[in-house]
Amino acid sequence: MTIKSRTLSVIIVTISLFSCTESNSNKTNSQEEIVDSTIVISDSLLNQEEDEEVSYRLPSALQIAYIFKKSGSVFFPSLVNNKTYVNKYNTSNYKRAINFGVYSADLAYCLFNHKYQESKDYLKACKEMGTDLGLNQVFESNNLAQRFDKNITNEDSIVKIVSNVQLRTDVVFEENKQKHITAIAFTGAWTESAYIASEVYAKDKNKKALASLLEQLLLSETIIKALKVNKQAEPEMPALIEAVEKINSAYNSVAAIKLANEKEEEIDFSKIEVKDSELKAISVAISSLRKNIID
Repeated sequence: MTIKSRTLSVIIVTISLFSCTESNSNKTNSQEEIVDSTIVISDSLLNQEEDEEVSYRLPSALQIAYIFKKSGSVFFPSLVNNKTYVNKYNTSNYKRAINFGVYSADLAYCLFNHKYQESKDYLKACKEMGTDLGLNQVFESNNLAQRFDKNITNEDSIVKIVSNVQLRTDVVFEENKQKHITAIAFTGAWTESAYIASEVYAKDKNKKALASLLEQLLLSETIIKALKVNKQAEPEMPALIEAVEKINSAYNSVAAIKLANEKEEEIDFSKIEVKDSELKAISVAISSLRKNIID
């Protein structure tokens, strides 16, 4: 998987332009351009030394959901988290943030499967969770709810609206000196998306769903690095890092992936062979983390 590296300021301008020109969208490629936009957490944001040329790229929940959308798998409503659990997570910033990410992934999953009422419900859940995280201005500005309802059947436009919300969310966290919340929320979104992909593959054995899952798991190493930088931010962080490391270890233990890494070869996820035992280890690690997150 190739993730394009861009500066945060460029992404802000790009997404803003998309949002301001919804009526003139090019349906052929605008959706891919939006979901391909990536939040880049640079070395300076992560308090690295200035001479270290390191950057950590965390895509949005929409981007990883779009990876899964391309598999063409059937929608399974039982896989998303219960949207009525919002109040249950109002116990700490960590619990709010990571489940805000989960609901963001569920929103994207419903959105790309044209589940309009469900999409509205999960936007509402994200708004309720976001309010407790200080995101009132993001969800209450620019008539978001009305614009969402008006464009709900226009996937191209609605993707732009949600993408803009997710981008502004990251900006607000940065301005409020809560950059660690971005990493935690994305981990929640990534976990939920990986969980859905693994469960969908278990149900319909769609090879494209498996390829989507493996492609998403490629992000695990980047997530670990981003979380470790913020290890002291919340008491739950060490356990979260350990859980993601278990997923990463299971992924890298797949013989075909291990061989490709040793040869430093680019991995073609559409052709890779995974043994049932290897896939089970991955699925168990993902399900364990997901259960810990949503319980």
